[in-house]
Amino acid sequence: MPRSLPPLNALRAFEAAGRLGSFTKAAKELNVSHSAISRHVRGLEQRLNVHLFRSENIGVALTDQGHSYLAEITPAFDQIAQATEMLSVPPEGAVTLTTESTIAQKWLVPRLANLKKLHPDIDLRLSVATQVMDIEAHDFDVGLRYLRSDPPAGYDLLFPSIVRAYAAPGFAPINNGALDLMSLAKGPLVEEATFRIWPEWFKMAGLEDVPDLDLPHPLSALLAIQSAVAGLGAVLMDECLCEPEVQSGALVELSDVEIPFGGYYLAVNSRAGRRKAVRAVRQWLLDERANSEGRET
Repeated sequence: MPRSLPPLNALRAFEAAGRLGSFTKAAKELNVSHSAISRHVRGLEQRLNVHLFRSENIGVALTDQGHSYLAEITPAFDQIAQATEMLSVPPEGAVTLTTESTIAQKWLVPRLANLKKLHPDIDLRLSVATQVMDIEAHDFDVGLRYLRSDPPAGYDLLFPSIVRAYAAPGFAPINNGALDLMSLAKGPLVEEATFRIWPEWFKMAGLEDVPDLDLPHPLSALLAIQSAVAGLGAVLMDECLCEPEVQSGALVELSDVEIPFGGYYLAVNSRAGRRKAVRAVRQWLLDERANSEGRET
């Protein structure tokens, strides 16, 4: 018996509009006009004799029947997409990744050439934001975030955040061949907005009586790093964010004292994770961190 299926274009229009919550976004994703999406959806509603969307002041929203229908057909589209990708050997297509500006500039972007060399047909599109984005709600494929607290369900630890003290070469006071902690504590220090733990660091370094520290207004990570490079003070910073400056010699470590302080987590959109290109980007991120650890040992 032949299957009773609505037109595929109508199903694609409804699925995209329902998943994205917008006819406009659906039109952009499918590269068609807003009126084409509306026409396909209305035709589908007439064929099924149900209302899939209801009009609202700010657009449209799914009806209860629309929610039920979307929940059934989205996995079917995902399965078709996954089966189609399995037929092609190299991963390809666009992958959207949301992250913060500091980790993007200091750790991710310097490694993108490695991704392009490994997977030339993957188009990685970065979206930089200051706040932690809900990748499911905003339809990102991958998220890379710094978190101090326990991560949401589905986040995997990419690497821990290890905070160390850094300064420009020749900045730190040395006494009898060792770092003079008291002089450092009395000298200019740079404070970054996240890693505001100078008193704790001095105690761990062995300074029993930590004086009142003259700490300036906390800076963003990028400004704090540049301030230290310019010789304006020592800075406590995540080691991976200082990696380019340490490798170039612009900054040096002042001590082997380190403080674990949260971590960088990787999250993959549950639907996008079925795509070969998304899985390839996730594995590349994990491999890059493993390669970094191998170079450090």
